Amino acid sequence: MSKELICPTTLAGIKRLAKSLKVERGIPHTKALDAAAQAAHFQNFQHARNVLQHPTEARRPQHRLYLTSYWKDRASGASGRETLTLDLSDPWGDLIAPLQLLNHRATDEFRSAGPDHLQSTYRHDTQSKARHAVCAAARAFQFMDATKLRPSKGYSRALPNGDSSKAIPGRDHYSVWFDPLTKRYLFVDEPYGPAVKNRQDERQAWATKYGYGIAMPEWAGMHAPDVGSRLFLISEISKGVPLEPLVSALNRLPEPVVESPWTGQSAPSTPIFVSPGSLAAGENKHKLARQKSKPDNSVPYSFFLSRGRRPKVRMPITGHAEVGGLLKSVLIATYHRKGVYNRVNSIRSKLDDWAQCEYTSEELPGEQFFDLYYHESGATFSKSISDAERRQHINSLEVVKTLLTEHYPDSVPLRELLKKTDMAISSLETWR
Repeated sequence: MSKELICPTTLAGIKRLAKSLKVERGIPHTKALDAAAQAAHFQNFQHARNVLQHPTEARRPQHRLYLTSYWKDRASGASGRETLTLDLSDPWGDLIAPLQLLNHRATDEFRSAGPDHLQSTYRHDTQSKARHAVCAAARAFQFMDATKLRPSKGYSRALPNGDSSKAIPGRDHYSVWFDPLTKRYLFVDEPYGPAVKNRQDERQAWATKYGYGIAMPEWAGMHAPDVGSRLFLISEISKGVPLEPLVSALNRLPEPVVESPWTGQSAPSTPIFVSPGSLAAGENKHKLARQKSKPDNSVPYSFFLSRGRRPKVRMPITGHAEVGGLLKSVLIATYHRKGVYNRVNSIRSKLDDWAQCEYTSEELPGEQFFDLYYHESGATFSKSISDAERRQHINSLEVVKTLLTEHYPDSVPLRELLKKTDMAISSLETWR
């Protein structure tokens, strides 16, 4: 019987098969171990060892995620589809909200194409770029699945005193993550190894000065682990995400997914790929429509001249202040762009109502309350805008969306504000 048909179920079985494959194929022992592990439906030998040495984790339910990117080479006319599969311990939608995909460079081009499928919104111009995109997204999901953290655009929250000038020296390819349960933040730095080799003392001195911890897991990271980037986890010791549990979780991961060797599926561009979960959702749509709707995460409120619904929970006062400051910075520059100004003005009015409902006058005194969303100054009344200003204001509104989704549960009132914010961004994008 061919060794290809053997499917070992234990580490010992994988090792025995590897010895046979080494002789049969004339390959190095390490490659034989990986080949034997793949015959047992693992990504490689390290993945098999991590799972089989932690049987509790091996019994966790697996949720498959399909990551797809299409490509077309304009010069040759060749085209195709690249799809990579990844098994997660939770559905992707439980790991990250759709809007939060925008918060990390590896996932910002992907959008939901089904309960088990994310598809790139770009049509890349080479097959290699399409593969690179899905592999980068896969590594981000490996990180999310292990740590249960979510990407954030709130960079200042992970820095000493919220000051970007005090960030760790030698940083590169960095990102910020937060724990949705504890609201604590983590700074992830992924420089290339040689770039920081001689700066370790300087970086440790920075950590000591500001009360931060630095940890480097064995798992190589998200940015470019196949060409030498390394993962550093950086967190404020007293207020940040604890590092030891993260390191332990990441070290149990298989090797980061990389473009070569390619382990995904390459196929023609048409017909378009429809994932199994999307097919099942389509078949069950009538049944799903009859199921009870999600619990309403909103409550009614009423003032003399205003009424509506708001999320059940309250956003921290500091969150209101940050959102208000961002909205006011857009308002003072967009008075003559009514597609932006009127929508942002409506958003701040609604959030002003919510803040008034969420806090008593003792918790939020009058002057402080009025300063949250009003009392802006310095309006420019400009009838045009530069590219740099446009990018700045679009980024401000994207951060507003991120903060709102971090602090409020999904609900109709929140979705209405997010939709209005998207419309304001669209108007900004076309303002010249």
